[in-house]
Amino acid sequence: MLANANLSVTSQPVVLDLFCGAGGMSLGFQMAGYSIALGIDSNPLACQTHAHNFGLQHTLCMDISNLDSPTALLNEYGVEQVDVVIGGPPCQGFSRVGRGKLRQINNDRGYIHDPRNQLYREFIRFVSTLKPLYFVIENVPDMQFYQDSGERLVDTIKNSLEREHGYSVDCRVLMAADFGVPQLRQRLFIVGNRLGRPIAWPAPIHRPDEYLSVWEAISDLPVVGIKHRNDEILYVPRHELNGYQQQMRVGCDGVLYNHQTRWHNAADLEAFCLLQEGGRYINLPDEFRRYDSKSHPEKRNEWFKDRYRKLIRAEPSWTVEAHIGKDTYRHIYPNRNDGPEPPRTISVREAARLQSFPDRFRFLGAFTQQFHQVGNAVPPLLAKAVAEAILPDVKTGMVAMRGNAPDKDREKPEPVVELTGN
Repeated sequence: MLANANLSVTSQPVVLDLFCGAGGMSLGFQMAGYSIALGIDSNPLACQTHAHNFGLQHTLCMDISNLDSPTALLNEYGVEQVDVVIGGPPCQGFSRVGRGKLRQINNDRGYIHDPRNQLYREFIRFVSTLKPLYFVIENVPDMQFYQDSGERLVDTIKNSLEREHGYSVDCRVLMAADFGVPQLRQRLFIVGNRLGRPIAWPAPIHRPDEYLSVWEAISDLPVVGIKHRNDEILYVPRHELNGYQQQMRVGCDGVLYNHQTRWHNAADLEAFCLLQEGGRYINLPDEFRRYDSKSHPEKRNEWFKDRYRKLIRAEPSWTVEAHIGKDTYRHIYPNRNDGPEPPRTISVREAARLQSFPDRFRFLGAFTQQFHQVGNAVPPLLAKAVAEAILPDVKTGMVAMRGNAPDKDREKPEPVVELTGN
């Protein structure tokens, strides 16, 4: 729903999602009880996926750095108030993975000047203009080590929003597996509010020995082979569903989307069979290491040692990355030679399950682009945990601000320190 200036105390907080991608953050906040007013991203395919899952009126495809007035944009789409601004400025420029192994080999330091690294300034501009009660920035953990003009970028963001715009700001690295995501994925969150209150952080719901495993996440999905390209199939579970699988199937009506897989040649398939769970490229016999460097034989076991990596059924997945759009060799399906599952890498839907996207969430575009959207996304259950943690404060702020003077008088709000959340 779109926002209304006369929202009641019980109304949903209104969210603007910048750099929304396919919608992992949007979905997490929606699941926590927020209303997604708009998602904005410059990637057309990601916007198509976001629009499909949240409604066409909720998604804009544009580069916000070309936008003169955030307020005028919201007015154009009937959004009269934004309570929370969320977003993940593109992270490839900050990520060690995003630099690429070959660029590290060549000592290419071009990532320092990557223009994507400046998009955080657009997020600050939107927050300083719209003055939401809360904001949430998500990024890769390495962002906290990046420096801009001699100062840590995290400190630049924090100081700007605290000193110039009156926000209380804190940052923390959160582990997705702590919050029910079957994946060992860490993300940096920078969170602030203009209520004069300390930042509320979510408490983990799982200890490391309780983390959800790969097999708990995907074992119910139908058996498919390589190059399975039917994007919509009948869902026939392989066994009685566990709690996580039941959660993933809500609202699906017997249909399964995106269970598409890649093609692999015979040599790859034989290598997949030889690998034990957790096994890597470096563990293969020499005749299967076709990616070893001939020009630098001394590096043969270093550069591509993780070229293949087979998932472990009884443990969480390692990080599902955007690179999965190029190949899935680092996420080989944990087939067993005595079982019904053929050797292959994981499907788009299996990657989505490892990211905690429910099966009702459909990814659009060619299957390689679906993979990329999944890998780029924030795990929805992780975003949901952050959204739920700040929700009491957000509602407190809504109670205090509704009924006050019009928006033009809210440029310098008084901190709301005497109220407590409900």
